[in-house]
Amino acid sequence: MGLDAVLVTGGAGFIGQHLTSRLLANGRKVVVVDDFSTGQPLEEHPLLTIIVGDISDSSVRQEALSQVKSVINLAAIASVPLCENKPEVSSRVNFQAAQSLFLEASERGISAILHASTSALYGVPEGLPLTESHPVNPIGNYGLDKQKAEVALLSIEQSPVCALRLFNVFGLGQQRGSPYSGVLTIFSEKIIQNKELTIFGDGNQSRDFVHVTDVVSAFVACLEELEKNGVESKLSGKKFNVCSGESMTLLDVIESFSLYTKNEIKVEFEPPRDGDILHSLGSFDSLNKAIGWKPSTDFSQRLQELLL
Repeated sequence: MGLDAVLVTGGAGFIGQHLTSRLLANGRKVVVVDDFSTGQPLEEHPLLTIIVGDISDSSVRQEALSQVKSVINLAAIASVPLCENKPEVSSRVNFQAAQSLFLEASERGISAILHASTSALYGVPEGLPLTESHPVNPIGNYGLDKQKAEVALLSIEQSPVCALRLFNVFGLGQQRGSPYSGVLTIFSEKIIQNKELTIFGDGNQSRDFVHVTDVVSAFVACLEELEKNGVESKLSGKKFNVCSGESMTLLDVIESFSLYTKNEIKVEFEPPRDGDILHSLGSFDSLNKAIGWKPSTDFSQRLQELLL
């Protein structure tokens, strides 16, 4: 594997599979590191190397970094309940392993280091839409560890680095049947099975849902920009929102789903959950001004895909 390859940690996960497929389709060599604890098997490809392992393991990181030109870090414990119940696991993967990966990649002179950060860093919004200058106030271990990882990355000045703060990512390939899947995947699965949907609260809480293909296009565009321009890039040392710039309430989502199913959608309302944020809406203006990126997805059409 020549040194024009891209390392994708967590490459067997939901976003990772889509990103790996796009990079391979673009003719890039890809090295995937994944422990497959939640990831799905990857199809064999002549440009793909798979390292089965945990990024917390320094020998796994060294093996992967010795083969690549650039790094995209998607590996994370994404389950918020697991991060709360096992803070040491959250810290080990979401912060400590990420920090070690960034520092070791920088020491090797890696051409670009990209990191999947999260809109969870913002906590309860003080105003909408959320821009990158909004105060950071994460809730819980997941958000706190992801914040530490982002700070660690952006403190590296000698290498081209960039963090993408992902909002509510959805699309095909998200793990079905898991309570930790995104709400759209959970809803679609229950609609297909003709089961009752559960909403915590009155359904007027809103989210910025961004499709996985748009997230992938952002990573690929940022990767190419960083590889081309290095630390002089308009992206280097910065963080950017990756979002749709539109918000949908859960009631809006259910109404959209109803257009594409013959099943009657039944909803049960439960009391709101502690810590749930009522409204979230991002602005992608910064990334648009930097490299011209914008989302291209028709939300309603993509919802239909989830029901197929």
